[in-house]
This record gives sequence, structure tokens and C-alpha cells, in this order.
Amino acid sequence: MITGGLDLGTGTIKGVLLEDGRRILATASVPSRGIPTQAARHVLDELAETANIAPGDVDYLCTTGFGRYAIPERNLQVSDFTSSARGAVFLFPKTRLVVDVGTQASRTMTISESGKVLKFKMNEKCAAGAGRFVERCSKYLQVPLDEMGPRSLAAEHPKLISSVCAVLAETEIINNITEGVPLSDILMGVFLSLSQRAYALMRYVGIQPEVTLVGGLVHNVGMVKALHDTVGMDVNVAPDGYYAAALGSAILGHSRILKLSRAPPEAGR
Repeated sequence: MITGGLDLGTGTIKGVLLEDGRRILATASVPSRGIPTQAARHVLDELAETANIAPGDVDYLCTTGFGRYAIPERNLQVSDFTSSARGAVFLFPKTRLVVDVGTQASRTMTISESGKVLKFKMNEKCAAGAGRFVERCSKYLQVPLDEMGPRSLAAEHPKLISSVCAVLAETEIINNITEGVPLSDILMGVFLSLSQRAYALMRYVGIQPEVTLVGGLVHNVGMVKALHDTVGMDVNVAPDGYYAAALGSAILGHSRILKLSRAPPEAGR
């Protein structure tokens, strides 16, 4: 049985194919630009090609993210909180606290052993508390996104960004450059500022091990280090954590199709 999961996020559309609810067959992603439905179908085609199957061989498709209602062929749609939680506990079964620094918003949630969301909190401030801020800093500092993390590790005296408004934070960064603050200190300051805002959300839901980071910044070593240093404990990170929400939706799709197959026939049939 093959189930598909699509995460239609504000920055990226991600997809996962899962076999029998246990084995990841393929992953794919594209930027969320243009027409979301076309981008999503491109992801589905790429997934099928990687898994060496026909698109019609997917038994059940579950969507999540802000655009989850945009795909007419979906069989089920779920919230990104629910899908991220299930994806995190699939990757790290002892996960009890999930941190997701998304493009437009950061969120944290405590979860049960089965991946059920117990309590959650999102940032209610400006984009300075989310991943889009990292992208804007990349352009402002003229440092490619994939270089920001490694270069931040050389920081000796990180310069924290105190402003919660993205526009004011950029002005603060410009002032730091003018004052001659080393680039590595500014970069690590960006990640520490993000991690401290995430830490406030974590405290609200209740910090407990194990902590798992999911979403777009799992590949960023600077963010991982900043979160580890801020929280004061190990943080679970896996490459497939980038696809956690899509993975979780594929898992939930598998659970749903199993439930439907076990349901008794309707009366009168």
C-alpha cells in the first residue's frame, strides 16, 4: 500500500511517498511559486518517477499546510500541527516536544507517545520570528542561504537582534555592519534571536525531552547549534525532518485507509 503526503507550505511544497506506513519511498520539493496546484502536481510526478511507479499507483493522498484544500484529488486533509507531530514521532519515537521554524511562522507543540498534539503555540509577532527573516538576512548580508549556517559557527561574540519587527531588525543589522561587527557574529546573532523566540514558545507549551526540530531549518547547522545552546539540551535533527509535515500526512493517510478497510459495511448493503 502506497500513501502520499503533500505539505503545501508558504515557502515550499514538499512531498513524501510511504510504503505500508513504514518505509519512505521518495521525497521531493519545489518552491511555492506560481500556481500551487501545478507545483504540487510537479512534486507528485517527481515522487512517482523516483519511486518508479505510475502516479495512479498511489492508493491514498493526504494534504497538509496552508494550501491543503487546493488539491482536488486529495483523499484527506489535516492540519500542519497534526502532520508535523506524526512525522516527528516517526523519525524520533521518543519525541515529546516539536519545534518547527517555518517560512512565515514558528510553532512548538508537546505530543504524546503516539504523536497526538497535547498543547501548541505559534508566534504572534512579525516575520522576524520565522524562516523568512533568514532569507531576508541572506539578501541583506549577501551571503547565500546554504552558507549562513557554516559561516555563523565562527562567531566569537554573537550580536543578538533585539527587534521583533523584521523591518526594524534589518535596520539593526545594518547598524551592526556599519559598526564593524564581524559577519559571523551577525549571522549567529540572527540564529540565536530566532532560537530565543522559539524558546519562549517552548516554555509556554512545556519543555521536556526529547526535543525534535522539523521543517526548513533542519539543514542549517547555525540554527541547530543556536537552538541547542538556547535550550541547553540535545535537539533531534534528521535530514528527513525537512519533510516532517508531508511525512506525517502520508502516515495519517495510511492510518485512515486502514481504518476504512476495517469499517463494517453500511446497513442495507
